[in-house]
Amino acid sequence: MIKWDSRYELGNEQIDSEHRTLLGLISDFGEAAKQGATKEKLVQILDEISTHAEYHFSSEEKIMTGCQYPEQKSHALLHLNLMEDLIDKFWKFKRGAIMANEVFQFLFEWFEPHVLIEDKKLVEYVGN
Repeated sequence: MIKWDSRYELGNEQIDSEHRTLLGLISDFGEAAKQGATKEKLVQILDEISTHAEYHFSSEEKIMTGCQYPEQKSHALLHLNLMEDLIDKFWKFKRGAIMANEVFQFLFEWFEPHVLIEDKKLVEYVGN
């Protein structure tokens, strides 16, 4: 199980709140998989993760536009690539080509570096 940790706290209330929600959903997926939830339940959680990730990325991109963030194009491209990877994992899991633990590992490895590196640079540029 993964939990919100102070190192994920970037200092921007909106971004931190959205990250908390996203990490909570990722944690829910991992916990449900560990407890043997049905594939349907896991797919439902993945759908929620995808929906929230899209919302969050759109929200961040509005912030970047508003402050004329100089790395906006590369950051937005990372969002696009992350969504493509998420959708790919979603469909592979749904077809049975990968297991829930692989999806969970991907989700966490996707979340942590993006928040601690890319989003941290954005928040430092924007300020609180």
